[in-house]
Amino acid sequence: MNALQSPLPRLLALLCLALAVLGGAAQAAPQDDARIDAAPDSPARFREVSDFSFVERSGRTITNADLRGEVWIVGFFFTQCSGPCPKLSTNMRAAQDQLADSGVRLVSISVDPNHDTPQVLADYAERFGADADDWWFLTGPAQATYDLMQQSFVLGVETNMDEIAALRVTHATKLVVVDAEGVIRGYYDGESPAGVAAAVARAKWLAGGGVAPVTGRSRLPLVNACLNGTAAALLLAGIVAIKQRRKLAHANLMRAAFVVSAAFLACYLYYHFVTVGEQGGTVPYNGTGWKRGFYFFAILIPHVVGAIVNLPMVLRTLWLAHKERWEAHKRLAHWTFPLWLYVSVSGVVVYLMLYPFNPPAQ
Repeated sequence: MNALQSPLPRLLALLCLALAVLGGAAQAAPQDDARIDAAPDSPARFREVSDFSFVERSGRTITNADLRGEVWIVGFFFTQCSGPCPKLSTNMRAAQDQLADSGVRLVSISVDPNHDTPQVLADYAERFGADADDWWFLTGPAQATYDLMQQSFVLGVETNMDEIAALRVTHATKLVVVDAEGVIRGYYDGESPAGVAAAVARAKWLAGGGVAPVTGRSRLPLVNACLNGTAAALLLAGIVAIKQRRKLAHANLMRAAFVVSAAFLACYLYYHFVTVGEQGGTVPYNGTGWKRGFYFFAILIPHVVGAIVNLPMVLRTLWLAHKERWEAHKRLAHWTFPLWLYVSVSGVVVYLMLYPFNPPAQ
């Protein structure tokens, strides 16, 4: 059967179609499994903050509309708190320094509005060196505050009116990053410097911060996987052709495999040296335990090392065939072919494990 009349073209088309479907499914997956402490450049989006109207320490009424167009970091506290609130406010003071000239606003909302009047908040803010322009302190009706905290921010709060003042309210101490559209984009530990640094990094990225916004992951990994799969299919067809003594078909198939592999190398280098930087970094593998070991030590590392070793072997094998030094060609091809096939197939496996079947980050 003539090589051009074989089912190979249809098989290649089906392979590329399957990879495209899997890649599209991975990129269209919902963000339900996204980490709540989202990375700076994460596309993770949570719920939109509902309408509110509170009073700032200056006496000015502040609504969510006043924060539209700004990225903000919000934390909940009360001034008589003897638990985590002083630490939270100290950490927000550190965040104020880190956010200087970034355009990001800090917002502290009291969960004890019966005591925390605007004047009380003004005295408290002065104690922590809060800049009146960049760090707002808000108070408002108790029920509206608790509804906002529980329903919009999905954070816990519980009042204990019979307790002493310092223990009057039990509440979550997360720092929440909200984007310019009023959508929550991440939750961070407000009591740890690492959590504050992560919140600051997220807010800076959302506000611009000198980093170009991510517009979506590149399709080049999918293209590379298709090229690797095509090369593998051509290699298998080529070995079948030579076993059937169809030398011309074998030669053409192996040349085609080399051209496809060369195209893969060009796309791979462009992706890693150009595209990765533009999209904010590579995609990490999130598997744990034996899956992580299998990915790195059985697939990724042998794939990369094999590709480096295989390139000069492929060039030498093709050159020997060009010179019609058949015995030397066959001896080297005995080693070149299986390594070339492994590199091509493992390239597809790397894509599948890193995109469609990559577990969600924990």
